[in-house]
Amino acid sequence: MLFAVPALIKILCVFGLILLLNRLRLTLSLCLFLGSLVLGFWMKLAPEAVIQSVFYSLTRLQTISLFLIVGSILVISRLMKESRHMDRIVEGFARLSGNKRTAGAVLPALIGLLPMPGGALFSAPMVETTFNRHALSGEQQTAVNYWFRHIWEYWWPLYPAVVLAVALLKVKTWQFIVFMAPMTVIMVLAGMIFILKPIPKNSVHEKKIFSSAEVKSFLWEIMPILIVVMVIILLEVLTGLLKMGGITFSLPAAVSILPGLLVSIIWVCRVNRITFKQLWAAVYDRGVLSILLLVAAIMIFQGIMKDSRAVFDIRSELMTYKIPIWLVVAIMPFLSGLITGIGIGFVGTSFPLVIPLFPATPLFDYLSYAALAYVFGFMGMMLSPVHLCFLVTKDYFRANFLDSYRLIFKPILALMLTAVVLFLISRVF
Repeated sequence: MLFAVPALIKILCVFGLILLLNRLRLTLSLCLFLGSLVLGFWMKLAPEAVIQSVFYSLTRLQTISLFLIVGSILVISRLMKESRHMDRIVEGFARLSGNKRTAGAVLPALIGLLPMPGGALFSAPMVETTFNRHALSGEQQTAVNYWFRHIWEYWWPLYPAVVLAVALLKVKTWQFIVFMAPMTVIMVLAGMIFILKPIPKNSVHEKKIFSSAEVKSFLWEIMPILIVVMVIILLEVLTGLLKMGGITFSLPAAVSILPGLLVSIIWVCRVNRITFKQLWAAVYDRGVLSILLLVAAIMIFQGIMKDSRAVFDIRSELMTYKIPIWLVVAIMPFLSGLITGIGIGFVGTSFPLVIPLFPATPLFDYLSYAALAYVFGFMGMMLSPVHLCFLVTKDYFRANFLDSYRLIFKPILALMLTAVVLFLISRVF
């Protein structure tokens, strides 16, 4: 009887269990691990299959690269914070904009151009530095950092989820970008209305100083970020040149950002005259271990989700209940995003299932369905209790889990309603 429960109900129950255990003050990494075990057994995975899934989830390249990438981000963040490099970035942009509230939103957006897992950790110290004198709660800082960190992920071609979506949809990249880019504007507006507006203006204004010298100074201070971008581009160019010469070589997508992060660490150490003792202390900081345990728990949860085929069971259940096609196209990616908590996760698990439901022609109709699916999947990911950026941001600011959710719920709902309205309008034309 217990195993006859629909897969969707099982997933929701497991999420409820994770939230309850966290409310009882168990560490979130332990809550996720226990939830993974419950889900695995409830989905009828044999004990040896659960153990195998856990082992594979922890030893595959993507997980190891996540450890290295997130660890590198934590090290850079601590070094930049302790050397006051973060302060210089925030103060430089605040002088250019004249408004620290604007700086608090733009700096996470700037980091968002880098497709790094857990990249919100990079911008979190910047947000903290921006608002630390203005009595903002940890939940407010979490919302600002988390929301504006993700405004580009609908269409920015460096994100693996965008690359995979374009490949599965079999459309040209520019066509996907044109269709999805307006959602970034809508996301910014929603963030300004629901997240930034409650922050008092008079507490975050500073004198505006805009000059070429200030611009150059700001660019110099954000060089650690620019280095990561430049190294990624350099590696792509090098790969292309080698391919033209008949040599096929490329770094796995999971580790392609790591070289840039390592070069950035060297730059930060050199510019700020970081000693070996300071670098060693940053690497072995206790906070690094807790975040890495959280990453491990997330990857275990995703691995058991995949091995249990829960997403496929949910799709079958929705089709059985004869739900309208456009709702299935919206709900499947949303649930996949909620379950996996990662962009490439909701695209990879749901798009192969919903794309066959799209009208083949005309292209406008086809992309309208694709946009609806992507936006709902993305919003599911933003709401996911296993989304790495949300979890590490919440932990960084020591924010309450549910109170942080409340601050991002309204803008997420606004995005989803906008996507539905735009889709329904497209049906008229």
